[in-house]
Amino acid sequence: MRAALAAREAGADTILASKARVGYGNNTYISKATIASTGFGPAEDGPAVHEQDTLEGGRFLNDPALVRKMTQGIPGEMRYLVSSGVAFQEKGEGLKVMFTPGHAHPRHVFVPRRVGGDLMLPLLERARKAGVRLCDRVFVSRVSISRDGVQGAMGFDEQGFFWTFQAASVVLATGGYAQVYRNNNNAPRLTGDGHALALEAGVSLRDMEFVQFYPTALGRHGKRLLLYEAIVFRGGAVLRNAHEEDILERHGLKDPKAATRDRLAQAVTREILEGRDVEGGLIMDLGDLAEDMPPSIRPLLPGTWTRDQKRLIVSPTTHFCMGGVITGPDAATSLPGLFAAGEVSGGLHGANRLGGNALAEVFVMGAEAGRNAARHAKDAGEPALREEEIAAEKKRLEGLGTEGGPDTASLTLDLKNLMWRHAGILRDEAGLANALDILEDMAQASRQASVQGPRDLRALLELQNMVQVSRMVCRSALLRTESRGAHFRSDYPAEDDINWRTYIVVSLKSGKVDFSVAPG
Repeated sequence: MRAALAAREAGADTILASKARVGYGNNTYISKATIASTGFGPAEDGPAVHEQDTLEGGRFLNDPALVRKMTQGIPGEMRYLVSSGVAFQEKGEGLKVMFTPGHAHPRHVFVPRRVGGDLMLPLLERARKAGVRLCDRVFVSRVSISRDGVQGAMGFDEQGFFWTFQAASVVLATGGYAQVYRNNNNAPRLTGDGHALALEAGVSLRDMEFVQFYPTALGRHGKRLLLYEAIVFRGGAVLRNAHEEDILERHGLKDPKAATRDRLAQAVTREILEGRDVEGGLIMDLGDLAEDMPPSIRPLLPGTWTRDQKRLIVSPTTHFCMGGVITGPDAATSLPGLFAAGEVSGGLHGANRLGGNALAEVFVMGAEAGRNAARHAKDAGEPALREEEIAAEKKRLEGLGTEGGPDTASLTLDLKNLMWRHAGILRDEAGLANALDILEDMAQASRQASVQGPRDLRALLELQNMVQVSRMVCRSALLRTESRGAHFRSDYPAEDDINWRTYIVVSLKSGKVDFSVAPG
C-alpha cells in the first residue's frame, strides 16, 4: 500500500494487485500496530542508537545500509502516516512511547486500539483518492522479463479469468512465508509467493534459515499473540513452568535487553521438550495484574478474558521471516525494474528482528520502492508483454494438476507439520536432512495434485511455492553449522563468529537452486 501510494504520488500509473482483498489480507492489518521510531522518546535516543540496537539484535548479519535507511527514514514516515489520518496514542503534547526488549530506549509508538486496521484503512482511503487502481483477488503466477528487465506480470482470479499487467516496474510486497509452519499467527495467504517469483526470475535471496518464533501465543496453533514485552516487562506478569519456576530467571533473561524473542522462544521450547510444560505450554501468571489491569494492557488480552483468569497457557508460534529477496537501500533487486519491500526482502533484520522494526521497515522501504519504481518506469519507456510468453503461461497453468490426484489441502498440512517438527525452533542435522528428503517427495506429489477450478489452482501454486521456500529454509539451515539469533542448532549450539559471520545466498543457476556463502 505504501509503495503504491509513493509510486502514484510520483506520477506513475499504479495498480495494486492482491490475491486477497486489497488492504486486508496482510500482516500489517492483523498486527498490534506498534512501530519503532525515534523522535518521540528520550532526547538521548536517535537513529544512530536505533541502528546499533538493530545490528546487535540481528547478530551483525544485517545489511548496514538497509538498517540505516530504516532508522533514518521512519520519523518521516510517521509524519506521513499522521498526514494520512492515522491517530497514534498521545501523551501530553507528543506521542506516547513504550519500551520493547532489545531496544536501548522506549521508542515504540502505537495506535490506541492496538489494531493494525487503524494503520491500513486510512492508507487505503488515501490510495483510492490518489487514483491507485485496486485489483482484488488476483494471484500473480509469473513476473514477465526480457533482456531489458521487467515487462509486467501475469496471473488469474477466482473466477478463472487470466490477467496480464503491462508494467516497466514491479514491486514485490508479498510478505513472508510463516504459513509453511503448522503453528503461526500470520495472515492466511502468506505462502512465500514473492520469494518463489523472485527466484524464478533469476533474483537471489538471503538469510532464508532465519525464521522468528514468538515465544508466547494462545490457541492450539498459536494464532493469538500475548505480547510478553508489555504484559511481563511492563505489567509484571510472570512466565512459569509446571514447577512454578520463573522462566526468565531460570534462563538468565530477567534483563529486558536480553529477553529478545529468539532467546525466550528457545527457552520456552526447552522447558516444553524437557517435560516441564503445562498442557503443552507454559503459564503466563498474571497475578495481581488481573485484579488491577492497566488500560494499556487490557487490549492485549483476548476479548473473552475475565478478571478471574489469572493464568493463561502460552506456547511459541511462527511470527516473522527474516529471509528474502536481496535488494539495495533503494529497494531495487538485481533485475532492472523489479523492486521488493517488507517481509519479502532480506538483509535488514539479519538473524533476528527486534519488535517494532517490521512496521518501520514496511513503511520506509515501501515508500522507497514505490518512488524508485516510478522513476525506473519513467526512464524505461513503454513495456511490452510478448504474445508467445502470455500463451506459454496460459498453457502452463492449464496443464497443472489432475482431476484424480492427491488432495492439495492434505499435502499442505503434511508440509506444515514437517516444517514445524524438523525446521522449527530447535534444529539438527538429522531432522533437516530428513525434511529435505520428504520435501522432494512432496514436490513430486504436488505435480499430480487434484485441480478442479481456479481456487484449487491457486492452492496448488501456493503449495508449490511453499515447497520451494521450505527447501530453501532447510538447505540454508543445514549449511549454517552454528546457532545465531532465531536459528538454533542443537548439534551446534554456539555462535561461531570466526566461520559464520556471513550470510547464505540462494540463487538459480542453470535451472538449479544454488547455495553459497557471502561475507557479512
